[in-house]
Amino acid sequence: MTTRTPNRLLPLFSFLLALCQLSSHATAGDWPHWLGPNDNNVVAAEPSFDPDLNNWKTAWRSDIGLGYSSVIIANERAYTMGHDGDANETIHCIDANTGVPIWTYSYEGDLIPKMHPGGPNASVTISGDRLYALSKDGQAICLNANSGSEIWKTRLTDIMGIDMPRWGFASSPVEYGDQILLSAGKVTALDKNTGKPIWTTQQARRPGYGTPVVFRSGSQDFIAAFDSEGLSVLSASNGEEIARHSIKAKFDLTAATPIVTDDGRSIFLSINTKSEALSFDGKKLSTKWSVRELQNYVSGNPLVNGILYGIDGHVKTVKSELYAIDFETGETRWTEPKFGYASLIAIDETLLILTEDGELVTASATSDGYQEISRIKLLERLCWTHPVYANHRIYIRNEHGTLICLERS
Repeated sequence: MTTRTPNRLLPLFSFLLALCQLSSHATAGDWPHWLGPNDNNVVAAEPSFDPDLNNWKTAWRSDIGLGYSSVIIANERAYTMGHDGDANETIHCIDANTGVPIWTYSYEGDLIPKMHPGGPNASVTISGDRLYALSKDGQAICLNANSGSEIWKTRLTDIMGIDMPRWGFASSPVEYGDQILLSAGKVTALDKNTGKPIWTTQQARRPGYGTPVVFRSGSQDFIAAFDSEGLSVLSASNGEEIARHSIKAKFDLTAATPIVTDDGRSIFLSINTKSEALSFDGKKLSTKWSVRELQNYVSGNPLVNGILYGIDGHVKTVKSELYAIDFETGETRWTEPKFGYASLIAIDETLLILTEDGELVTASATSDGYQEISRIKLLERLCWTHPVYANHRIYIRNEHGTLICLERS
């Protein structure tokens, strides 16, 4: 006898299937894609985790080339990207236990060194035995994650019909069912098995440098896509624009990935002129709160126990502050002045912060004021890449390509 899924349950069935596909490939403790296993830069602390960095040591270090690609951890391997400063970009696969290179995949790629040394912006995505990557100049690439052999490659400038973004492409690949989602003013869905486009949004807006976010509202799946003119909520099935919220950023620069919680009823945007919390009801976007005190256009913001942590300020200045705000109301709980620009994640209720000057800091994720636990200097500047915690280890890098893996002493 054949069992049929009732039509009214098909959307839910499809969503659950997509979730299984997304989660079934990563083992416990992995960091398989941008923003980590939970898509929010927040991970659980393993039993061996110690928030005091004085009890950690360098396990290994590696030179991976110029760039800002974070480290992705899957199946005891570390994956990242870098540029040689001349003509070639490289995807690296490294033994996460020893730091020994396993394979590299190099290809000709533009450096695009505008107001920085250049090199890849995006991080790779690992799904089973597949690796998905996006180069600085828009080459979407699929490799065998075990061997590094090429499966397919295509160019977003051709698919989207757009010019090269000012600071290159920066969207990390997002897996959604059988699709890979990428954005740069437009959003495109590629068949993850062939690289062929399934759909591409038609309206070309000034590119942003964040990564699209898939979320569910009611019985439908949506995509939150942030460009340099605002936020679009798209239908995940065909890319149709459902709602739009306009913003005005200095230098047309928006690079922080939106935070979407509570089925879209809270969507947080941070840019270099203000921060906003929006709400999506399935049809339209409305503003919950907006504050000009919080201005950050690159670093992400971990959310812990209803408190949002992040940086208020700009790169290359000690004036930037570490802040904590109430995610529901936008009320500031505390700030730590002159902290300097930094990137951060949360390990349970511990903030792990990498300053752009190369200091690694731990602090308590609490609304009761800044409580620093430890601080050690490990890298030379500049460091604009989020730290990563996976399988009992911490990974950090700087823009010149020094990658360090830390483990407990």
